[in-house]
Amino acid sequence: MKPAHVLVFAAALAAAPAAILAQDAPKPPAQTAGPKTYDLRDDASAWINDPNVHAFYQATVDAFAEGADHLDRAAYLQRSREIFRALALAHDMKPEALQDHLKDIPDQMIQIVTRDPQTLASYDNFIVALFGPQAH
Repeated sequence: MKPAHVLVFAAALAAAPAAILAQDAPKPPAQTAGPKTYDLRDDASAWINDPNVHAFYQATVDAFAEGADHLDRAAYLQRSREIFRALALAHDMKPEALQDHLKDIPDQMIQIVTRDPQTLASYDNFIVALFGPQAH
């Protein structure tokens, strides 16, 4: 990966306001801190291991199966939205808010993969493009 590649997914989730990450629910008792927030700077393993992130990788592989020149951008964007909805539901987030928050990720992934097709050579390469290098 070239250093200039954007850590798109991690940055998008880390920057998500708590309102996006919290489901509409009864107000917590006064002693609680409020809605759960996510910080990917420490440990992104829950996201990396999420089946929906694996599905996003597979959708990206499938979209580029015949090369960047044959990419069906509209279909890829639609499939990404479906995956982001499932991701939100799996993490008790508002689907529409997370979809809106991550809406630029597929286009950024298209740019990354077009520049460096090796991004799709493995799930690990894909994760580096989304989250940056992981400490093991």
